[in-house]
Amino acid sequence: MTGTRAESSLSEIARFASSLTSISRPIIETWFRQLPDVERKDDASPVTIADKSVEASLRKAIAETFPSHSIIGEEEGSASGSGPYTWVIDPIDGTRAFSCGNPLFGTLIAVLHESKPVIGVVDLPMLDATWLGIAGDATTLNGKPVKAAGTLRLADARIATTSASALADDYPKFEKLNKVARVTSYGGDCANYAHLAAGWCDLVAETHLKTYDIMAIIPVIEGAGGVVSQWNGKPITLDDYDGTALASASRSLHDEAMAILA
Repeated sequence: MTGTRAESSLSEIARFASSLTSISRPIIETWFRQLPDVERKDDASPVTIADKSVEASLRKAIAETFPSHSIIGEEEGSASGSGPYTWVIDPIDGTRAFSCGNPLFGTLIAVLHESKPVIGVVDLPMLDATWLGIAGDATTLNGKPVKAAGTLRLADARIATTSASALADDYPKFEKLNKVARVTSYGGDCANYAHLAAGWCDLVAETHLKTYDIMAIIPVIEGAGGVVSQWNGKPITLDDYDGTALASASRSLHDEAMAILA
């Protein structure tokens, strides 16, 4: 992962993006279940030395390899470049789970072209599982293609969200989905979306997200045959994002869920 690249193909950028787990995993493994101090940020969300160290290391590697690319990260904010590509990083999505020794957390790495997500890496390091989505290609899990389940009806669906408290005042809308769905699971953070792409659940609905929480998810879900949008049906982009996310195993299921959430 050395050398500067002024211009690269999407597949070359994707290979580099997926290789970044070789940087993030050793840092995370060093601190996992070692009781690192948990600080509170201004928005009351938690952060640890692992979050900060992973992001700093990833940003350094990206900037050295693609100096013209912009970078947005949860911990260090934005750094503008001159090129059309923007990297969006969440070093540990699920810091609460990480700080409690729960392995259901992940590192999210997205690459956007002109504000549209075209590459997504979802790495669950403690489960040794990496999803890679590239626009126009099939999503892979540890190098093997995966597909969403294709479930058509909410009554047959397995749905997930991180927590009722995270939904806040949108929870009553989610509860309407819960009453119809076959089963509902809480917890999971980014793992829920990865599991949807692998066919293990059918629908994920969340609100109050930031761009770094969701951008890597989009190519992964779409490359597995699923659908992802804001609750109002609009695509998720850097320029127009209301903090909601609805990911579904099929267009039919997505439309049914959107009608309920509306």
